[in-house]
Amino acid sequence: MTQHGYLKVALTTPKITVGNPKLNVKPIVDLLNQSKAALTLLPELCVAGYSSGDLFYQKSYIDETLEALQEIITKTTYQGVYVLGFPAKIQDVLYNVAAVIQQGKIKGLIPKYFLPNTKEFYEKRWFQSGFQSHFNEVNILGQKVPFGRMIFSDINADISFGVEICQDMWAIQTPGDELALAGAHLMLNLSASTEYVGKPDIRRMTVLDASRKQQGAYLYTSSGPYESTTDVIFSAHKLAASLGELIAESDLFETNEFLYVDVDIEAIRYQRRMDATFRDEQLFQHVSIPKIEVIFLETNDYKFEKDLEQLPFIPKDEEGLRLANELQIRGLLGKLRSLKTAKIVVGISGGLDSALALLVAHQAMKRLGRDTKDIIAVTLPTKITSHATKSDAINLMEGIGVTALEVPIEKDVETHLKGLEHDGSKDITYENVQARIRTLYLMNLANQYNGFVLGTGDMSEIALGWMTFNGDHMSMYNVNAGITKTLVQALIDYHSKNDYKDVGKTLQNILGRPISPELKEGQSTEDSIGKYLINDFILYHFLVSGAGLNKCAWLVERAFNLSKEESMKYSERFFDRFFSQQYKRQVMPEGPKVLQVSLSPRGELRLPSEMKRK
Repeated sequence: MTQHGYLKVALTTPKITVGNPKLNVKPIVDLLNQSKAALTLLPELCVAGYSSGDLFYQKSYIDETLEALQEIITKTTYQGVYVLGFPAKIQDVLYNVAAVIQQGKIKGLIPKYFLPNTKEFYEKRWFQSGFQSHFNEVNILGQKVPFGRMIFSDINADISFGVEICQDMWAIQTPGDELALAGAHLMLNLSASTEYVGKPDIRRMTVLDASRKQQGAYLYTSSGPYESTTDVIFSAHKLAASLGELIAESDLFETNEFLYVDVDIEAIRYQRRMDATFRDEQLFQHVSIPKIEVIFLETNDYKFEKDLEQLPFIPKDEEGLRLANELQIRGLLGKLRSLKTAKIVVGISGGLDSALALLVAHQAMKRLGRDTKDIIAVTLPTKITSHATKSDAINLMEGIGVTALEVPIEKDVETHLKGLEHDGSKDITYENVQARIRTLYLMNLANQYNGFVLGTGDMSEIALGWMTFNGDHMSMYNVNAGITKTLVQALIDYHSKNDYKDVGKTLQNILGRPISPELKEGQSTEDSIGKYLINDFILYHFLVSGAGLNKCAWLVERAFNLSKEESMKYSERFFDRFFSQQYKRQVMPEGPKVLQVSLSPRGELRLPSEMKRK
């Protein structure tokens, strides 16, 4: 099951009986027949049982295991690709292998390369390492089957995977590293892992790091408590990571039969195209690894196993919010240290962005031991400015002890419009005159007070071009340039409940008010450009995962339960604005990167202003 570059994978652990392979046929077949994934992964040696011990020496036991494997292949109605482990006797030598099977055909056998032989593990007692095999094809169950290192690939879907077995993952240089460099997007690991206190954390970190360094997905399943408990306990820990992030995890001894995972293969391909280190390492990949064909069927009815994260930019805990805040402070500290005695001039509108910028400035000044009165906070109202926003702006400035100025600009706006012979309509000129006059005052106040203008516009506004060029677009440094609107909201809420409880009510007022630039009566930003919640969702999948217009619309439809038409409208509006507004980003002020992506033309976004993406 695939769609828009997503692949559905099932990780499962059958309830096996150690010592009787024939009894393992039914639980394995039942699981396969229930699987609704394109790819299903079962544990190491699950056909026989990892803890079979010296039964592995018995010819009758190996024969029973092969007969059980044949029954599984014959009886299952599952049409996808499945991977399971069994002991394979080749020229009277036993190998611990993974079999990749689809629709009655064994596509390949992959031997385990690193055999653990420490403490409770005795694999060298029974098995030979794949490093000692000198053949690349075997006869098994009447089929000629490739043997050794290989990649399984669906050329049409552009999805490839490799296989490791348990200990292979723990090596310094793993088989999976080479397979990833040769093109495998996913690495599957069949394991039988014993459990002890502390091991789950180590295992989790190992899976995460494998997915990070391989720039791919790493999917891991283990054999579970159905193995022998004579001296050790085996867990059914299942883990799925992609590009260094954990995307799914089971309990250690869960009774649920499946852990389903939706893997964004296109995001993996996108990251690999961007990552120069990955490309450089591919230059050292000289070994020709065979590609074995598999088929992943596409469906128009793809359903995600868990709800898509609507707020992908928001940290999952307060530690992440603290770090975001600290990065903003550190950026501003660098600017203040370079300018030594310079003061900060910042426009305060009573809105989210300027409130956050003011709090960051306040923290930076305190960190340097400077008087917070060296922050010149200015509200610049017109007749459009509401009483509520003006009141909150003044309360916030006074509440944290900065220098507060009020500079009404209504007369300046009227004079300027008159000089332009403007007809008085509430058009774009009328709006932008207000924004540019505010910036003119701030710049000149910076001269007057020996300061610099602190920008307030956030990353979401920068993405959509929702600012006036050379108006609120311009400053000497912008602490919000790397913060999306949804993260601004989260940080305001965080500050109101922690270090800024004294002005918490004001911050909550600001947080609860509809977002508006207040450049004309009744203006609502989200009526014009859509909800920031959805725009930030699209921004994430576009910049982080490389999703295009159609895929973003498809994701929006599923994440927010919108119609296809509404979702496409959101996606088209976002991309139209994003690409048409690059000229504003080309000359955007400096500001710190906070999230994993940035829109800075000096940092990581290189785009021409004249591009046409229609």
